[in-house]
Amino acid sequence: MSGEQDRSQQKRSEATRAKLIAAGMEIFAAKGFEGATTRAIAQKAQVALASLPYHFRTKEALWKAAANDIFGRFAECMALARAKSKDLDSREQTRFMLSEYIRFTAEHPELLQIVLQEGISPNPRTNWLVENHIRPNFEYMKSETTRAVANGYGRSGRADHLYYMIVGSSALPYVMANEFECLTNRNSTDPDLIDAHVDAMLDLFYPPAEEPKG
Repeated sequence: MSGEQDRSQQKRSEATRAKLIAAGMEIFAAKGFEGATTRAIAQKAQVALASLPYHFRTKEALWKAAANDIFGRFAECMALARAKSKDLDSREQTRFMLSEYIRFTAEHPELLQIVLQEGISPNPRTNWLVENHIRPNFEYMKSETTRAVANGYGRSGRADHLYYMIVGSSALPYVMANEFECLTNRNSTDPDLIDAHVDAMLDLFYPPAEEPKG
């Protein structure tokens, strides 16, 4: 086989793998690991079921690849946000980072959906998520809340409680988008609603500096 044919086959293989990861992420987020089937994932990806083991030996391997993919994109988003906000003061930097987190979860609710699906009952996947992805994010958010309190603009409280308060109130309208729409007759990803949600969250956890009284 020529080098050009090798490259063409490699591209097709990479494209198939990417389609399986995207389909897997959607189905794992909606149904959880136990509820998802490789048949449903292959159908969603429009890939022959028989070819799936070539790319992922087990369903768990595909699940981990999907989790790594979404958390990897989240890490890239946060790294870009840190670079953009590096010249801001402490308060505005913290507010900007939270704003970017909320906007990412609005666009990618599967980030939290897969965590919720696996976090309900004890299983090795939860342990894997915590050690590979969730704990680093928890430690970062803990440092941010600690810094905010030390600098006089953050809400005080236990770090673990604040972590779940921020994560939950940031993501729930998007994770529960179907219920939100049924309840309010509004789409939670309407840009105006996202902007209002961001403003409310920032004012709740990291209020802006008060304007000097004239």
